[in-house]
Amino acid sequence: MVRRGSIGRGAILALIVAAVLIPFGRSGAVPAKANSLNAKTINVSLPGPFNGCTFLDAGATPTSEAVNDLIVPSAFLTTSAGSLYGENGPIASAELTSLTPETVRYTITPNEKWSNGTAFNGNNLLGWWLRARAVKTVLSDGYRDIKTLSVSKDGDVVTAVFDTPYADWNLLFRDVEALGTQGGCSLSSLLARPTLGPYAVTSATPNRVVLTMNKHWPIDTDRFGRIVITDAAAMPTSVNANFVNLSFVVNRALVQAISARPNVMSHIGTSSDIEEISFASTRPLIRRIVVREALSWSINRQSLVDQLWGAVTFSPSVAASALYSQGQSNYPGPAGTSPSAQTTTTTLAPGTSHNGLGDCLQCALDVLSQSGFVHLKSGWTTPSGTPLVLRMAVGPSDLDHTVASAVVAEWASIGIKVNIDEMRSDVAAAVATATNSDDMALFTRPTITAVSYAARSWSGPGYADAYPSGWRAVAVTALFNQAIANFNPVTASSTWLQMDQKIQSSYWVRPLFTSPSLLAWTNTLTGVTTSFSVPGLLDEVPNWTVTPPTTSG
Repeated sequence: MVRRGSIGRGAILALIVAAVLIPFGRSGAVPAKANSLNAKTINVSLPGPFNGCTFLDAGATPTSEAVNDLIVPSAFLTTSAGSLYGENGPIASAELTSLTPETVRYTITPNEKWSNGTAFNGNNLLGWWLRARAVKTVLSDGYRDIKTLSVSKDGDVVTAVFDTPYADWNLLFRDVEALGTQGGCSLSSLLARPTLGPYAVTSATPNRVVLTMNKHWPIDTDRFGRIVITDAAAMPTSVNANFVNLSFVVNRALVQAISARPNVMSHIGTSSDIEEISFASTRPLIRRIVVREALSWSINRQSLVDQLWGAVTFSPSVAASALYSQGQSNYPGPAGTSPSAQTTTTTLAPGTSHNGLGDCLQCALDVLSQSGFVHLKSGWTTPSGTPLVLRMAVGPSDLDHTVASAVVAEWASIGIKVNIDEMRSDVAAAVATATNSDDMALFTRPTITAVSYAARSWSGPGYADAYPSGWRAVAVTALFNQAIANFNPVTASSTWLQMDQKIQSSYWVRPLFTSPSLLAWTNTLTGVTTSFSVPGLLDEVPNWTVTPPTTSG
């Protein structure tokens, strides 16, 4: 089987010293093999519900992006480990030819056609750029930094010249739609759009999407002919059913259910989601740093982790970053990617932890008292007598609500009252504090390969899908601009971590932990590996295969 994207991201590390060509190793027009996999169905369960968003739509979820990766062209895709690699498809190569000014040349594979018969060429990239730069979402970042984008006469070469350096250029031209495609997240629109990739959508509901293989796709011809993607469905009971389940709900009951299935392999690891609390920037009580410090320090995050998962499964560590999730390579804390047999309850005071941001209940009480707050039987009041009563927006997931209940109870035990405001989405919870509708918000923040995605909450326009914070600082913005323009990943990471520390030490956000994930798959499958993200899992489908049956004798 031909592996898509056999060229890894390692070559990108040399960008600072030379132009780098990232070839995608496209194979020729090879007819689909008469292989048994082509006649097989694989069932994949992913977090839902599903929608039909294009990549640039603000409502795009990791699952909708993962589906798009299989049906429309991309310059780069995500590995299960979270790095980027060439798709090996209609965009044949991407070449960084200059840093001054930054110039990227895209070569289009000739004779490619959309499912409606129209040609795929450089004009599709031009149309995508024109649309992207006008869309007010964080996913269109980078496109606005392109000054000119020109297409050769034959349409096979597209040259992008950047006005401002954008080191994450490999995030661009992902899931490019056909010219004339309308944005939006309806499933009917998804079914109507032309496709060009290894699969096409044949049916779609909020809980079930069916993909069938594109028989004209000359790459990865040895692949499953049909993919049935369901929304957190139960594992099939048939031993003959091939399935892969990715869940961000990890609990004792689910682990025990999987353990009882001898034909199922599983792995508990990290996800790409950070559970956090953010604070509003101008509301009267919470804008005081002493209140944000007290609220942050008073949460025993290790106790919270133990309460949620205990010692029976993988236990996340207390969050060490607001920008990196625990599974990312530059995460400044313990990687924690293996199951743990036990947990600890060590709690460090703010001044003694490695980043000055530890948990300390007594420190929280002291800082309030020392700032003139008064502790009465009815609870804390400000020096002027205003009760310390706050409102917190809470994301929609069960994990959000479970964590919120535990945190609010902990605050109530020391005399701080917090009322819960339930939100329809995690983005809505973030917006509630960014617009100062609520004092704080507890929600799940997704991260991707590029740390700039999470960092955009505190720099630039406050687009909704950037999980806006509503808070900006000159020093933080300067660090963001410095990091995003740095092509050296080592020094860029150092700058991102400086920005990370400034945000946390101002107590505008309190990261709690990275949510664990549970991956389960039929033991007859090979090529399935634990994934950092939903797109990283589904992008590897063409590499999955079935173990040949053993023969006796």
